[in-house]
Parts: sequence; C-alpha cells; structure tokens
Amino acid sequence: MMKKSLSLVALVSTAAIALAACSAPAAENTTTTSPGAATAPSTTTTTEPSAPAEASTDGTPITITAGDVVMTATLNDTQVAQDFAATLPVTLPWFRNAGIEYISELSAPMTETGPFYTDVQPGDIVYYNPLDSITIIYEETSSVPTLTKMGEITSDLSVFDNLPDNVDMRIERG
Repeated sequence: MMKKSLSLVALVSTAAIALAACSAPAAENTTTTSPGAATAPSTTTTTEPSAPAEASTDGTPITITAGDVVMTATLNDTQVAQDFAATLPVTLPWFRNAGIEYISELSAPMTETGPFYTDVQPGDIVYYNPLDSITIIYEETSSVPTLTKMGEITSDLSVFDNLPDNVDMRIERG
C-alpha cells in the first residue's frame, strides 16, 4: 500500500512539474553576432496575458410609455426577463399599489428559475411568481422571498409620482 502511495505522489509531482514548465514564460531570444557582421533588425512580440472577460451588464434596452411619459429601462439576462422580452412589444394595464410600485398581472406564468432576491431597490423591475405579475418599484420598500429581478428603470423615477393610479404602459425594445 505504501508503494502505491509513493507512486501516486511521484506521478502527481511529475505532472505538476510538467504543467509548470508549460506555463513558464519563454526565454528571450538573444542573438550574438561577430564584430562587423550585418544583422537584421529583430522584432520581438510580447503578449500580455489577457484580462478575464467580464460579464455583460448591458442587458436588453427597453422603453416604457405611459401616455406621454417615456421611461427607459434595461432587462437583465434571467430566464424570466428573456421570456418577457420575447413578448415585446406589449401594452399592459398597470395599477399603483401602496404608493411604492406599479403592478401588472400577466395572463400566463413565465419561466421561473430565479435567482430569488430580497434586496429590492427603487427602479427595480421584478417578477412575482405567486401572482404571475410584474412589478416596477419606484419607492423604498421591503421585499418578499419570491421575487426575481428582471431589470431596472434607468430614467428618472419621479415620473411615477404623476402617473394615474391605473394606466396602460406600452413596453418595447429600444
């Protein structure tokens, strides 16, 4: 048994050394010439390690129009936001709830895979799966654990103060 363990250690050590050799920087190319010999200009190309790719935070830009008020927003890449984006353009009836949010109930559920979150912020667009509804939060509030953030309003939230309590909003890409 001891012999097998030592063989395994030797194998792992050899693999580690081989991997280290593969990842070691290449030696600089140096050329020596005898005095009086012509030399061609040398070009050295150095490649810096590339930075890790960052996740896209752009999302899908949308506009929300309520009467003559136009708001801008962005949908994220959650499955529920992608499902919703596939229905655009759409006009939905929205109603003000408790002076903090507008809610629109959908006719059918959307794919819900989370992630669920409880740190809602003014401007968040969320899917509330128990009621198959979308909510636009425009004031500070607490949360429930069954919300999935779909995106956020990127324009001034004060426009919600002057909207009627019941209003149709048209949502489209762009």
